Amino acid sequence: MEADDGRAVIRRIRRTAVAAYAVFAVFSWIWAGFRGFLGLTCSAAVTMICFLWLEEIAEALLQPAAHSRNARRLTLRAMSRFVLLGVALLVTITVARFNAVSVLLGFSIIVVGIMGEALYSMYRSFTT
Repeated sequence: MEADDGRAVIRRIRRTAVAAYAVFAVFSWIWAGFRGFLGLTCSAAVTMICFLWLEEIAEALLQPAAHSRNARRLTLRAMSRFVLLGVALLVTITVARFNAVSVLLGFSIIVVGIMGEALYSMYRSFTT
């Protein structure tokens, strides 16, 4: 029961973060053009990669028993995430010199997702 609740919370945070990205993308495209949109997209990708990675690490650490996983698969996944993270950071740093607002908006999508979850929890506490 508790594990299902945790998964539902993470799912709602992801959903709210994606909705925040969509709203910020429209704003960024109108206000700053393609460079702003690119900065938002890359910084949002960095944030989501880090959030999902943290989620996976926390889930692995909180498991009661160790799972036998394929070391090659884990290494490949970690290296591919590092490459993707590096490329997204490179583009983010390049674009940040021109449009810092879109980069900051991209980095804040998880914060918006967590704030959305807090509002949902507060709503549920009043209706239950």
